[in-house]
Amino acid sequence: MTGPVGKPRVLVFDLDGTLIDSAPDLAQAVNALLAELGKPPLAEAAIRPMIGDGSRLLLTRALAASGIEGSAPMFDRSFERFMIHYLAFIADKTRVYPDVPATLAALQARGHPLGVCTNKPFAPTERVLEAFGLAHFFGAVIGGDSLPQRKPEPEPLLATIAKLGGGAAAMIGDSANDMLCARAANVPGILIPSDYGLPADEADLKIARFADLPAALERL
Repeated sequence: MTGPVGKPRVLVFDLDGTLIDSAPDLAQAVNALLAELGKPPLAEAAIRPMIGDGSRLLLTRALAASGIEGSAPMFDRSFERFMIHYLAFIADKTRVYPDVPATLAALQARGHPLGVCTNKPFAPTERVLEAFGLAHFFGAVIGGDSLPQRKPEPEPLLATIAKLGGGAAAMIGDSANDMLCARAANVPGILIPSDYGLPADEADLKIARFADLPAALERL
C-alpha cells in the first residue's frame, strides 16, 4: 500500500459510479429539461451509460437520444437549465456506495493522501461531497472544468496527485475513462466496474467491491 520508499501511496478516486451512484438524480435533471423541451423522459437505464465524460457530453447524448438538434446557443441555454435542475436534485436519490465511508476512513488513517478526479464540474462535485459527508476525506478535488483537459487525458489526474504532494499513486475508477487516464499518466489503475460509461477492457487490478480496495493495494 506504499510507494517505493515507504511513503503511503496517493489515492485518487473517480466520483460518479465509484464513490456515489448519482444516476437517479442526473436522470431526474435530464428529464426535467426534456419536459421543458416538450420531449418524453428517458429511462434511467438509458442514461447510465451516458455518464462519465462530463455533464456537457451527458446532455449532448441525452438530447441526441431524444431527437433534439439545435445551435450552440440553444445547447448552452439547455445546459444552463440542466445544471439548475441537477443542483436542485443533487442529493435527492443519489446514494454513497456501500463501504465507501468506512474504507476511506481506514485508508486515511493509514496515511494515504486522498483526492477526487472527476469529469463532473467542480461546483456540483463539491456540493455532492459535502451533502454526503465525504468532503473531509479529500485533500484535493479536480473537476471537469478545473483544467482545459478532462479524463481520459492525464492532466487532471496528474494535477490531483501534485496537489496531494506527489509520489507513487493509484487511480481508482469504474470505467474505461478512468483506466485510460491512469495509463496516460503512467499510474496504476484499479477498476471497480459499474454500469456507467464505457466498460474498461483492461486495468492493472480489478475488484468487485469498494471494501476490497485495501487488500488490492497490497498487490500493487
